Amino acid sequence: MTPNKPKSATASSPDSKSLRVDFYESGKGDTVIVTFPDGGLGIIDAHPTSSGGRPDILTLVRDRKLHFVCLTHPHADHGIDLVPVLQHHPNVPEFWHTNSDVGAFIFRLGEIPSWPSEVREFALKMAEDWQRFMIDLFGAVTDREIPDHQIRAGEEPRAVAGVEIHALAPEESETREFSRFWRDKASDPTEERPNLNPLSAILALRFGDSVVLLGADAIGRNWRAAAKRYRKLGLPKALVLKIPHHGGADALPVTGANYLDLCLHAEQRCKAVLFAGDSKHPNARVEERLRARTDLYCLGNGLKGRRRGKDLGIELPGARPLPAIEPCQPVVSIELDAVGKLTVLAGHSCDGCRFCRVPAQAA
Repeated sequence: MTPNKPKSATASSPDSKSLRVDFYESGKGDTVIVTFPDGGLGIIDAHPTSSGGRPDILTLVRDRKLHFVCLTHPHADHGIDLVPVLQHHPNVPEFWHTNSDVGAFIFRLGEIPSWPSEVREFALKMAEDWQRFMIDLFGAVTDREIPDHQIRAGEEPRAVAGVEIHALAPEESETREFSRFWRDKASDPTEERPNLNPLSAILALRFGDSVVLLGADAIGRNWRAAAKRYRKLGLPKALVLKIPHHGGADALPVTGANYLDLCLHAEQRCKAVLFAGDSKHPNARVEERLRARTDLYCLGNGLKGRRRGKDLGIELPGARPLPAIEPCQPVVSIELDAVGKLTVLAGHSCDGCRFCRVPAQAA
């Protein structure tokens, strides 16, 4: 299979009457940039790459209109590169996130020096368990007075340049769990923070008959509710899928509703884009199911046979493995029109990749 030759290194031109999604190789993380039919951009997660294959985030958005910046959940591999955008882009109309109001309050409180010292001390202690980048994120939002929007399942869809953006997750029950955590943490410093992945936003972008499904790091229990909501909304089967949780087994359970149920499988199969962050992602059985039911496009570093050198499997805080990891490709760019026509502008599927054709070994 001959890889598709990129038509352009830049996003769609304004008034192209199409919806374009660029998935950029991001090391262990995700970077998704959506170009709406009016030429404006939506940034949904961003993480830098060490391979040099992806332009600097500010270069990607320079001189471009932004509709919003979105952090799908509070994990650094999804948000580090949102910080410079929030700090330096001349016009960020809105910041979307799923973090609980209590958590947002703590981040902001910790950045405001005028609060009474004992309150500030409490805020800083509460913030210790969270990544520093979250303080930087909300610090930029506060300093620049950027309006923020907390994503919730079931809210009214957001209309952006003729595209409906439906929030399928997180459910209110998930966000309440984090509110309880912050409350309990105040009286018990040993209280352990719950898993952040269930806080992930699941977004369905509908442009006429075309749907792009972005699953962040949502896990199986999120998808059961999301699938029910998806069907209730009467959304067409998705043509493009951002595979959740880097192809992890916890995001695609063997039984019950899952994200593959929401994707097109006949004739024009769904284009499934995988950010595979390490040698354990994707899970081998998940990879097998993805290959069977979608056209798989890999941007990450986890498919078998792609690691140079030997990984001893030793992890230390702040350390990076010495063996270099060679990415499949720098970007996958997909364009859709309102009647369901899809064009791959840049990137190749795993069937045409010298790395990805190595058979998966069941874990």
